[in-house]
Amino acid sequence: MDRILHVKGAANVRDLGGYVSQSGGKSAKVRYQKVIRSAGIQDLTPADQALLAEYGVTKVVDFRSAKERSAAPDAEILQAENIFLPIFPEQTTTSAAPGTLFEQIQAGLDAATQMRSVYRHFVEEAYSRQAYRRFFEILLANEAPDSGVLFHCTAGKDRTGFGAALVLAGLEVDRQTILDNYLETNPNLTQTLQQMLDQAQKEGAPDYLLAGIKDLMAARADYLGESYAAIQEHYGDVAGFFHEGLGLSHQDLLDFRRLYRE
Repeated sequence: MDRILHVKGAANVRDLGGYVSQSGGKSAKVRYQKVIRSAGIQDLTPADQALLAEYGVTKVVDFRSAKERSAAPDAEILQAENIFLPIFPEQTTTSAAPGTLFEQIQAGLDAATQMRSVYRHFVEEAYSRQAYRRFFEILLANEAPDSGVLFHCTAGKDRTGFGAALVLAGLEVDRQTILDNYLETNPNLTQTLQQMLDQAQKEGAPDYLLAGIKDLMAARADYLGESYAAIQEHYGDVAGFFHEGLGLSHQDLLDFRRLYRE
C-alpha cells in the first residue's frame, strides 16, 4: 500500500502502517489505516474530507497552539472527533509554530539553533511530556479495528514528527527507519517551502532570512538527534522515556503493540 494519502488540501499526509518491527527475534508489521500523520488540514476539499472519512479516520488530534488553531480551524472529517492537544503551553518562550519561529528569525535568532532547542523541549518540558502521554492514551483507547487516528500540527514536521517517532519507537521499529520516516517530510514540503521563499523574496527578504526559512522548514537528522540526546541524558534510553517520562506501563506498551501491529 502507498503510505501517502493523496489529498489536495493538505501536505505530508502519511500512514504509519507497513513498517516492520522486531521483538524477541520475531517481526511484525505496523497496521495500516490506524495512525496517520499530517500537516495542517484546514484546507481540505470536500473530496479530501470524504477520502479521509472512508479511510477510517475517527479521531483528529491537533498539536497546534490555540493561536494557530484559531487562525486556521481544522476542516471537519465526517464522524471524526476533533481533539485539541497543544504540545506547548500557550504562555511559553518555546514554540514550534512556524509563524512564531519566523518572527524570531526576523529578530536575529538563528533558526537551526531554535529548532534544536524545540526538539529538546519535547523531552524536557513537563507540559510537552504530558501532552504526548495524552496522545498515547488516545491511541490506546482506539480499539476498533477500522478506526484510525490522524494527528497533525501546522507543517506536520516537528511536533508531528516527534509524535510519529514515538509511535514507531513504541511499536519497536528501528531507529534508522524512524529517521527515514522523519526525513520523508522534506520532499513532501517542497512546494510549501518554495511558496514561503517566493513570498519572502517578493517582500525583499535578505539572504540570511531566506536561509533561516530553509532551516526552519527542514526536517534534519540533527534536530531529531537533539530529542534522542535529551532522552539519553535524562532517561537513559527510549524505554526509560516511555516509562519514566511519559508514565506508560509495560502493559500499556503491550496493549499498544497489540492494537497497532499485525
